[in-house]
Amino acid sequence: MKRIKKIIVITFICMSIFDLKGQNLSRSFEMRYFTNDSQANGETDFLGETEWMTTDQRIDFLKEYAQVASNFFDNPGLDKQIVTDGEINDLLNEIKPQPLTSVRKTLRLDNWKAYGYRKGQDVEKQRGLQEWKSSYGASVSDGALMVENSTITRVIDSLSWRFKLETSVKIEKGSSCTISLLDRNNKAIVFGLNGNKLIYGSENKIRDELNANNTDWVKLKIDGDLTQKRFSLYINDKRIQYYIPHMDTSVEVITQFSIESKGISFIDDVFIFNHTPTDQVRYPYVSEVVLDENFQEKPNVDDWYSFDFDDKHWETVKLPSVHGGLREKEEAYFLRNKVETGDFQRAVLKLETLDPGGEIWVNGQVVGVVTNRHPVELDITRQLKKNSENMIAVKVNPYKMNYPMVHSPTDHYIGWFLGRTTLELSHRCKITDVLVHTKEIGGKATQVHRVNIHYPTRDYFEGSVEINYYPWFPEEGDKVATVSRKLSIPARIENEYTIECEIPSPRLWSFDNPSLYKVEVILKDTLGNAVDDFVTTTGIRTLEQKNSDFYVNNKPEMLNGAQIMGFRTPIETTAKYNRCAPWETVAEELLMLKKMDANLLRLHVHAEKDTVDGINDPRFAEFGDQMGIMFIWQTAAFIREGEAWNVDFDGFPKYIKQVYNHPSIVMWEASNHPNKFHNHDISATHGYVEKIYHTIYSTDQSRIISPTSAWDLTHYGNTKGTIDHKGNPITAVPQYTAHRVTRGNQDAYTGYGKKWTELRKAPYQWAASCLKDSARAYFNFEHEESVGQPNWELCKGKPWYLLQSYEYYYNAQSVGRHLTAEEWRESQAWQAFSAWESMKKQMLLGYDGFSWCCLRGGANMGTYKKPLIDNLRHPKLAYYTNKMVFKRTWAGSDNVDVVYGPEDKISPVIHHLGDATKVNLSVLLKNSEDKTIDKKIYKDIELEEGRTVKKLDAFRFKKVPEEIYTIEYIID
Repeated sequence: MKRIKKIIVITFICMSIFDLKGQNLSRSFEMRYFTNDSQANGETDFLGETEWMTTDQRIDFLKEYAQVASNFFDNPGLDKQIVTDGEINDLLNEIKPQPLTSVRKTLRLDNWKAYGYRKGQDVEKQRGLQEWKSSYGASVSDGALMVENSTITRVIDSLSWRFKLETSVKIEKGSSCTISLLDRNNKAIVFGLNGNKLIYGSENKIRDELNANNTDWVKLKIDGDLTQKRFSLYINDKRIQYYIPHMDTSVEVITQFSIESKGISFIDDVFIFNHTPTDQVRYPYVSEVVLDENFQEKPNVDDWYSFDFDDKHWETVKLPSVHGGLREKEEAYFLRNKVETGDFQRAVLKLETLDPGGEIWVNGQVVGVVTNRHPVELDITRQLKKNSENMIAVKVNPYKMNYPMVHSPTDHYIGWFLGRTTLELSHRCKITDVLVHTKEIGGKATQVHRVNIHYPTRDYFEGSVEINYYPWFPEEGDKVATVSRKLSIPARIENEYTIECEIPSPRLWSFDNPSLYKVEVILKDTLGNAVDDFVTTTGIRTLEQKNSDFYVNNKPEMLNGAQIMGFRTPIETTAKYNRCAPWETVAEELLMLKKMDANLLRLHVHAEKDTVDGINDPRFAEFGDQMGIMFIWQTAAFIREGEAWNVDFDGFPKYIKQVYNHPSIVMWEASNHPNKFHNHDISATHGYVEKIYHTIYSTDQSRIISPTSAWDLTHYGNTKGTIDHKGNPITAVPQYTAHRVTRGNQDAYTGYGKKWTELRKAPYQWAASCLKDSARAYFNFEHEESVGQPNWELCKGKPWYLLQSYEYYYNAQSVGRHLTAEEWRESQAWQAFSAWESMKKQMLLGYDGFSWCCLRGGANMGTYKKPLIDNLRHPKLAYYTNKMVFKRTWAGSDNVDVVYGPEDKISPVIHHLGDATKVNLSVLLKNSEDKTIDKKIYKDIELEEGRTVKKLDAFRFKKVPEEIYTIEYIID
């Protein structure tokens, strides 16, 4: 076999018209090796049965791929963040809050006083503060430590690997404050303030000007790394230095923390977080809180629920609000809200969730004890005072996971929280819920409303219900449709009425045109007086699977995107925010998807491996409705693995109803990969499929249902249910082939260390059966699983720096050898290259969507390498190649041949999704100097409406030297 002499590149640029607004540029590239060796004829593997390149050649190939791809995507250093804080804030300001009612009084209880407390903490805190006060020249007042012309030294648990130190410092004029980490008298790290100058290193040698006044608090942070003898220094969260000079790098362990003040200095919020390595590759280090002091008292919570309780020292928070993680472990979370009411006949308190459970008090009385994560609705009419100020108080029980899965953090205190809460003050006869979906569309749309009404008295309520539709997003408008129906409502029982309403010339909801309506449901008495109302927003859209495709609004569509696992850095809050992310994080992750041209988020949040987990956070759906993102929705009844019977069947309908009206939710997913079906006979599969189908379909007949995202782990061996996984004849339960039940799996043709041969021979037997099923779509719910190391330069000082994950061996099996930390660009190249080639082939085979596992880093203590974006918002090359294949129209070769022999031809293919159009295609051959060597032009190519694959005549470029090339497709 000949050696590679020189590297050149072929690039495919694809420009396409796929909407009526004008041209949209779509670019894609494929790298190939061209040789005159006849042994390369046919479809060659990168590594596998028909491989042609040696391992060294493959590494050179990836090195060149990384160079070409990073320039192609305008990120040569692979160091750009994909989302900024400014963009996140802009989105949060743009998202419209849900509209309120105008008849009943709906109070959003947004701002609460909150406090975390564990029994005995008040005494512990008093002892701790007394220890600080007992130091010479020290005192504590107004929640800060004052040190005057003195040095305070504290012995701490040893820091010997990596750690974080955070604190806030303020000094009086003419004073200085120095903070040191040391071992006995050997100072490893020194930093602080002297006037408006920053001290670091040797106090008399290194100074920087600060943009701060003497009266300002300055936040100082150190990311320490004793393995590298490097220390990142941050001022007000901005990194100004990596490797602080004039430090004693001989120090192997830090055992003391010291504060030295000349003059008067104030210290607040001292936090030291230590990390210690382990020999467990899935849990590479454990973290512990060494010091966490805010210099404030910790009063107990006796009578916390009473109206007159003093909560001035409590924090004001916005719901949902979460507590948890190592810093707050074992603390119950207490929340209080004083609410002014007017007159009312009925009062109902609604909580999105009280996770994992707790107590609800109204005016000193317990009105609810919650033991699960289900939505909470309490009638508190008797406990709430009219025309008065009332006290609503909630206790959230602390939580610690018992069965951590392999991706979860070593911090097991997964956050416990109170979801958004509303108080509804209404007439006694009340609309309790309205569930809306689209029955059919055309010149007009038919909307179906399931209106639930409850009247807890002895007599019937006589009156009517009126339903009105108003354009709401992106712009609000006048009423466009109305329907009214007389009702005679029986007392006490729950009554459901199904009412249809026709919407003329409807504005349909789709991911690329997310139009929403406000739906107003008004309950009137016999005189026509409005006595109650219910307001929601929804979109008009239909979902189907037919002709082997997934359809939205009677048009073929794909679900292309990624999933989130709920693990985000920094490590100290990974567990806390797992189930309840900050608003900024919700916006951040959805923006990451939109910038990838993705239209799908698969909610996949979990921490425990075989118990009920998952989230049902309506904020994601509210954002997705307006942003145009579709969801495979898990609910909090979801399980990751283990026995499928662990699904919360009782909770599932409650969770569905909570988010039913959101058009962005297109599929219910009951479980990820329950993997114990084969421990039992086939009745285990039959029984689960039958039960989960009835559980979901009885509540919602409008969406697609996925009982599991790993069908190959069940007993069923084909899509028709006529054979089992061993090929024996069977008869599946009817629910398996019900029209709403979809197919899918977790197919990884190039992931988990697979050789290229599996991709060349794709699809797998199960997938092949499903792709032939004209009645339903087929999704790759979790795919590829190839790994890409991060740009290590961007995470120096972080605890995961240079740590390889348990996935490290994957590259060795797929590429030919391990890729070192110095070869992180080659690692990203393999992830990106294999992603494009695999997803391209799967699309051509007829797969209807993809969810990459996963969108962003954070799992496995930040060492998980599969995500498309690293722990610090930097996209990897695979993020961009996902974006290439998510374009509505793209071009590439019709196979996965990596090396072109003398008889091989290039067979261009265009994958199109959208309206009919006519395009031209130019195919350019380029070298590493970006010079066009040859080209092929196709004119007047007809692309039909819908989802189509257009194969073009094969050709060969003119004979070229034996080198590496690629291809630029220009479609205009």
